[in-house]
Amino acid sequence: MLGNLKFGFYAIIAVAVGVILLNGNSGSSSGASTAQLDRALGIATDTANNFEATEGVNENNAMDKFASKYNEGLNAAQPPINANPIGVESLADGAILSFDDANSNGIKDPGEKDLFKMEVDAENNQLIASTDGEARQSGFSPSGLLMGMMIGNMLSRQRATGTNPAARRTTARGTPSAKSRAGSGSHSRGK
Repeated sequence: MLGNLKFGFYAIIAVAVGVILLNGNSGSSSGASTAQLDRALGIATDTANNFEATEGVNENNAMDKFASKYNEGLNAAQPPINANPIGVESLADGAILSFDDANSNGIKDPGEKDLFKMEVDAENNQLIASTDGEARQSGFSPSGLLMGMMIGNMLSRQRATGTNPAARRTTARGTPSAKSRAGSGSHSRGK
């Protein structure tokens, strides 16, 4: 009987330590943000593939129209990517910022936190989703007139501000990803 109590005591301690370790790792923002960034990349790729069907696009509004379509995809995702609606904002540097739109007004108000950025690395034909501590990339094939306008708009903004999205092609630890070291053309999503 004493042996069973000892075993039970050790089992409880082992389970408690395991729960603490798992919560310290899988509950971290890094694991959650990786999945979030991968889903955002998938939605951006789908948006890019379907962008040619968007009406009323011209050189001046291509990025904002893309951001609007991308925002629709982010908010339609099931299960939801964020507890609150997601808002997007086209930035001067060519990035699209996604934020927690707590009051659902589509405007980034004070106190609404940034979720992630989406950028185009046209040099490497990649979409890059990033947070402050992590960047994920996915290859895409820019095709069609409207996507060309959108990419041109983003690149003009990047050049005007000196932004280099290719510099964000790193893992959360800040070392080059295996993909960038190997030069693989495969997608990083879903791995």
